[in-house]
Amino acid sequence: MIPYFSIIIPAHNEEKYLQKTIDSIKAQTLQDYETIIVTNGCTDKTEEIAKKNNDHKFRLLSLSKPNVSVARNAGALNAQGELLLFLDADTQLSSTSLEKIKEKFTEQYAVATTKAKPDLPLLSYRLALGFKNFYNSFKIYQGCSGALICRKKDFHQVKGYNPEITLREHRKLTLQLRQLGKYRYINTAVITSMRRYQEWGLLKALTFWLRQWVKDKKGTLKESSYETIR
Repeated sequence: MIPYFSIIIPAHNEEKYLQKTIDSIKAQTLQDYETIIVTNGCTDKTEEIAKKNNDHKFRLLSLSKPNVSVARNAGALNAQGELLLFLDADTQLSSTSLEKIKEKFTEQYAVATTKAKPDLPLLSYRLALGFKNFYNSFKIYQGCSGALICRKKDFHQVKGYNPEITLREHRKLTLQLRQLGKYRYINTAVITSMRRYQEWGLLKALTFWLRQWVKDKKGTLKESSYETIR
């Protein structure tokens, strides 16, 4: 039976996070899905973890080189579902997320994201993601929470992710999909890792993303200037 959702998870050295993400998928109230985990250039136990969960709902694709956009495209090429949900390996779904996405992602929409919550309860993290939720919900920016939703036919029509872009790659795809329909913010929470904020501190992280946003607006953003993740 063909599933309604294809959940695609790119995973580069995600041994600390992947199992929790998998468990959140297994706990969904709507079980009409397949999950494709695309390991890319892993040097830790990520692939081992993916193999342990390999069953009729979970499949593993293994790529030799790290590239998050190539990994997502590979997952989409192997997807059977009508709806694609690109989920970061450090991002957990709420138990009713698939159910709510199916209900709210109607035909007039071509791309959507969800509400984001931090995996740690610090006020500064809640404020940072609260700001992100604000500009996504009011469509000021139309960004991504760590979960991006689109239809498989639309994804292939716009030729998917640009393999040369591995930073703000969701934004590029969203702008392409917006030519086919509206953007939607779906009020179901995903819980996402705050590891970048922990490593850098809130001010440095926010400054970094602001600079990337400016570079993107100027058309000068090329490659990521921090280590590969996802």
